[in-house]
Amino acid sequence: MSEKFSETALSLNTILAGESHSLPSEKPHSLPVYSTSSYDVGSLENSISLFDGDKKGYVYSRYGNPTVEALEEKIAWIECGDNTGKAVMTSSGMSAISIVLFSILEKGDICLTHDGLYGGSTEVLELLSAKIGFKIIYADLNDIDNLEKIQLQNSIKLIYFESPSNPLLRCIGIKSLADFAMKHQIVTVCDNTICTALLQTPLQAGIDFSVYSTTKYLSGHGNSIAGCIVSKNTDIMDEKIRKNMRLIGANCSPWEAWLTYNGMKTLALRLEKQCSNANHIAQFLENHPAVQKVHHNSLESHIHHSIALEQMKDFAPLMSFELKNGLDGVSNFLSNIKIIRHAPTLGDLDTLVLHPYSSSHRNIPTDIKIKLGIRPGLIRLSTGIEALDDIIQDLNRGLNN
Repeated sequence: MSEKFSETALSLNTILAGESHSLPSEKPHSLPVYSTSSYDVGSLENSISLFDGDKKGYVYSRYGNPTVEALEEKIAWIECGDNTGKAVMTSSGMSAISIVLFSILEKGDICLTHDGLYGGSTEVLELLSAKIGFKIIYADLNDIDNLEKIQLQNSIKLIYFESPSNPLLRCIGIKSLADFAMKHQIVTVCDNTICTALLQTPLQAGIDFSVYSTTKYLSGHGNSIAGCIVSKNTDIMDEKIRKNMRLIGANCSPWEAWLTYNGMKTLALRLEKQCSNANHIAQFLENHPAVQKVHHNSLESHIHHSIALEQMKDFAPLMSFELKNGLDGVSNFLSNIKIIRHAPTLGDLDTLVLHPYSSSHRNIPTDIKIKLGIRPGLIRLSTGIEALDDIIQDLNRGLNN
């Protein structure tokens, strides 16, 4: 008979046994998930060294987690092209945007941005403007001469932009804007979610911060929600961005990080197929009699085709198109598609559609939506990796009915 233990010892061992198990000295082939809230910091002296930052290590997963840090390292390398930058993972794309704005802008500052942002981004800008007290100016960020006039009158603190924008795929000339901003020491923030660094690299063009909803193309499988901030300004990243992320509690969980980390391994393969599908589908839609207009950078008819051609390695795997029958056409289309899914996200493996007028931009006043081009007949389409013929057949099914 095995050695008998007291009930106390048995119950204690259910808690403590294995807790001090040493980690393997060799690197695991696949990144583990460090799903722990905290770490045993040992002695008082060691604890003080860790909390003071004199010694590198982990104390609490809101402050730092090995799985999350592995993902931050991967994204920073891809975005910067070397080890000169830093990335900070957050709980979502919206928290990434909010933390950057909160960390840089103060009462009385001027924030310059453009019309046609993702609806949630516009809302958070307006919300933080009211709470913090900075002023927002909307302008054409491709008109550098006009930006010079605005700067002369207002002294801009920060420029926030999307390129391409969601859902009309409007582009900003990133290098020209970066040169203007550096000349006047203006902080620049680019939402690079749609392209990722595989299609364009804002930081390498001189932009200060790239922000991401990693939920979209970086993760790519529709199974995680997280965001990321990347910059070559390592001092601001440590002293403001990471500090504020920790204080606000907008940290990325290790499980979300692990899913994103593994998803990124197929990013290049996914984007190649998604972009190829998008370029062909844009041509198909532009020639379809039920379609009024297609918004995709690959088309010469797109207002910013030349900008995209100059600064992007391929055209975006996202587009939008307007139906001649307006809202009725949208309703019929969504009722008849069989393969394409109607879901409020983008960048997944499967092809997805969304009605921006009633979803992503629903809280923007109707007159402003119409002015921006977010009309009732507009459908956003995120191309997946399915066979091109299958996607087109399903589009035909929706459009022809």
